[in-house]
Amino acid sequence: MPFAIPLLSDGTLTLRPHRSSDVEPVFARSVDPLTRKWTTIPLDYTPAMAQEYVAAISVPQEDAVSWALEADGCYAGTLDLRYQGANSGNLGFVTSPAYRGRGLMSRAVALAVGHAFDDLGWDVVTWSANAGNTGSYKSVWRNGFPPPIAVPHFLAHRGKMVEGWVSSLASADPRQPSGAWQHWDDVAARLPAQPASTVS
Repeated sequence: MPFAIPLLSDGTLTLRPHRSSDVEPVFARSVDPLTRKWTTIPLDYTPAMAQEYVAAISVPQEDAVSWALEADGCYAGTLDLRYQGANSGNLGFVTSPAYRGRGLMSRAVALAVGHAFDDLGWDVVTWSANAGNTGSYKSVWRNGFPPPIAVPHFLAHRGKMVEGWVSSLASADPRQPSGAWQHWDDVAARLPAQPASTVS
């Protein structure tokens, strides 16, 4: 059965289904250099691709829930909660450039994780990213995800297998940071600094 796309909000941030008005900002964030660096979005991304993508994720899907982040009445990013079997799933997200650095994705992760555990009854939610993507990790760290482990040759990126960071949160785990962010600096020093990439 396809997963419904519920409307979730913490008061000033809303997770909602995507709509046609999101096509232009989705295209803009997809061609942003930082998005290209850390994701596998095609380098030749076009407005037509954005239109097709929004149409596909704006309706219930068999294996994922895709939300648009809305802040100040505008599209601010996309968050996917993907079912991976065994009563678990994983997160994927991208923030629009104009809305980075405001903690919005951390709040969106809180809403999505709450839905996964409290509404869907999942046991585990996992996050992964190319090694070095500290900004992505900080979004889940604020919600209780422990320091990631580094796995060599874990993720496909631009035709290569690169180092990946992986962290998981169980339904019974606390949903707040286990320590100060400064402690993460010590952990990060022992993990790969950046992924191998063909993107300059």
